[in-house]
Amino acid sequence: MQHKTSQPDFDVYQGITWTERARHGVFGVALDMGDRIGKKNRFLDLVHQTAIRRSLETTHRSYQRALDFGCGGGRLLPLLKDYASDVYAVDRTQACLDLARTQNAIPAERLICWRDGPAPFADGFFDLVLCVYVLLTGEALDTLSPEISRLCAPGGYAIVLEQADNSRGLTLQHYRKTFTHSGFSLSSVRPIRSSRSRAMNLALKSWAPTWLSDVSAHWEIARMKGAKFGDETPGYFDYLFALKKN
Repeated sequence: MQHKTSQPDFDVYQGITWTERARHGVFGVALDMGDRIGKKNRFLDLVHQTAIRRSLETTHRSYQRALDFGCGGGRLLPLLKDYASDVYAVDRTQACLDLARTQNAIPAERLICWRDGPAPFADGFFDLVLCVYVLLTGEALDTLSPEISRLCAPGGYAIVLEQADNSRGLTLQHYRKTFTHSGFSLSSVRPIRSSRSRAMNLALKSWAPTWLSDVSAHWEIARMKGAKFGDETPGYFDYLFALKKN
């Protein structure tokens, strides 16, 4: 008797479904759903937005078609519109897509619910793919990286922002090896945030004005420049991978 291999359950992360997470809004679903004040999520979003823009600007090119792979509530769709003529988004959770639709960032027909099999686009359809906080487990990293590669045109770019977390086996080496095996060359790999962020602690002070989040986000990115973290380093670190499709 053959036993059917169980598939990873990508609908649940850390015991909570993405549909439930979507109830916490555009930033709550993507970042920290427990942030009731909003200061932490504002800081995290600013770090991500700033790092992604800097990475895209170093390519010195404009893009025809871009995909937000796992768009969540669509917080990064306005950013993609600044760099690509046509922007699409996929997510496996309809509640997340409903959130993204309320932003009116891209036409509703370009917000696509994709759950199983190949995504509904031809090979190499996009010259830019953005993937942020989607490859959150080893199973997701190994399963979805080949699909990101399939969708990216030769010579195109994928910007992937994920957390290297040695305690869960998501080492920097694991990310590097998986992306390379999937058909990418690594243009750059750099940390942009640490779980022990002094900049974030400053931005979260009760007395901290809104503008301090912006200053703190730039400080955090600058502080992490050139930092080195081994596969045994405790804590987790946001890394930005700039990948070029072979």
